[in-house]
Amino acid sequence: MEQDNKPIVGAVYGVYVEELRKYGAYQILEVLKGSICYIALDYLEPEPPKEEILPDLRPFYRERFRYHHALAMEYISNDRIPGDYIFCGVCPPVTNKSCDVYGGDKWGYGMEYLFEMDWRQGEAKQKENYKKYINSGEWVNLAKGSFRKGEPVLTTELYSAAEHNFSVELFPCVTRVEIEGPNQEILDCIAGASLIHSFRWTSPQTEVLDFRNLQQIHSFELDGTGVKRIYLPDDVRYLKLTGKLQPELQIIGKTIGLNLSMEDADLCNYGLSDVRNLLVFKIKELDMREVPCLFPELRSLSLWGKPGIINNMEALEKLPYLRELIISDLFGFSAEDMKVLERIPDLRGLDLYSIPKEAGMAVKKTWKRKLDYLEVKRLRSDDWLKENLENPFRDWDGSEFVPVAAYKKTIRQYKKTKKQLEQANTKEEAVAAVQEYGLNFNRLNRQYDQFIETDEREDLFCVLEQLYEQFLKDKKLIDLNEILDVLDEIRDEW
Repeated sequence: MEQDNKPIVGAVYGVYVEELRKYGAYQILEVLKGSICYIALDYLEPEPPKEEILPDLRPFYRERFRYHHALAMEYISNDRIPGDYIFCGVCPPVTNKSCDVYGGDKWGYGMEYLFEMDWRQGEAKQKENYKKYINSGEWVNLAKGSFRKGEPVLTTELYSAAEHNFSVELFPCVTRVEIEGPNQEILDCIAGASLIHSFRWTSPQTEVLDFRNLQQIHSFELDGTGVKRIYLPDDVRYLKLTGKLQPELQIIGKTIGLNLSMEDADLCNYGLSDVRNLLVFKIKELDMREVPCLFPELRSLSLWGKPGIINNMEALEKLPYLRELIISDLFGFSAEDMKVLERIPDLRGLDLYSIPKEAGMAVKKTWKRKLDYLEVKRLRSDDWLKENLENPFRDWDGSEFVPVAAYKKTIRQYKKTKKQLEQANTKEEAVAAVQEYGLNFNRLNRQYDQFIETDEREDLFCVLEQLYEQFLKDKKLIDLNEILDVLDEIRDEW
């Protein structure tokens, strides 16, 4: 059955969920100008649904964690049906309930089915206790402090307060682990916690990390500094590596379609053979020829510069399965180089931010209305690059959240604070410069309608940390935490 690319109310599409190797189904509930509302249907089978069964399909409900019989529907600002969706037919909408969830500009690919499947596989008593205590307001008194019984994160502090005897009976709502330091024994404590799905470990201070007894965890964020071998449980979906990684690091485990993220690291696959989605942060320079050699199965490639340079863009054509390309704050390529995209057979989406103006304009002209989604923003001229490559606030230039006048005044204050900290010879001079920095952004935030929100606040603290490392650290006038505390104490509600 054929259907053009225009959405219609009631249309049902089969969607292949790679992680489950089955088809789910979505139905369009509402069509607006440039956007649609769609809902997941209670269908998960080896083949897309046949037209004759469509009237019998019902909504898919979410029960996991804080959900209670909630419909899986959302609005997206994209009315172009993805090219790999399979049109199954049209039937009356399965619900007339209104939707108040906005999901961005990308269609779904079955994550609601996958996450609900994880929940269903959890131990029954643990799921019951999670629902019972997540909003209970009860507290647990330990030898070294009191904690909410509904605490969602197992931290180093909580683990120590429990005197290394953490249990899911005491804290049944823990779903994440975030620890630091050499705490190998914590792995045994959480082996039976079936609802814990993500694990973050900083400064492990060990050569071997072995997570094979944590089969319930699908997401890991690991500081790999000094680590030589990592054993993963089966079917890990997401792995983020940070820190100073050694070339001889080996990662061992049965992964299917892994999402791999690396921060400020030399490109390497560390023995992983089936990486489908790759995200690399803080790139200074990248030879694109390395990517297909290390990760030939890629479906999605995301590259974020520090900013940085990409060489040999033509090597992208050696990624035959690539569907999505995201590039941000990277330069060194031209409009001619971007013609390689026409030689990628299954390309479906492009997100390009802060790239050379000539290359971005060519992509817009070539690919408009030809992909499932296309975003090309904040194109940079050669003059802009010369002026801003070393500017830590460059992302504010052209941001829809930062007024132009506020950005210009931010740059003036940055240059002034940079000069003051460079010339500071006493602790008092350093503190005074930071206080002025904070007071100025208090004024700017009031003047320009409270434009400093989470991302902008993080930028302001990160820039101050960079200035400390550059100008104050070696002078030993004051430590970093003191500097950051000065800013934290003086800032208003931003």
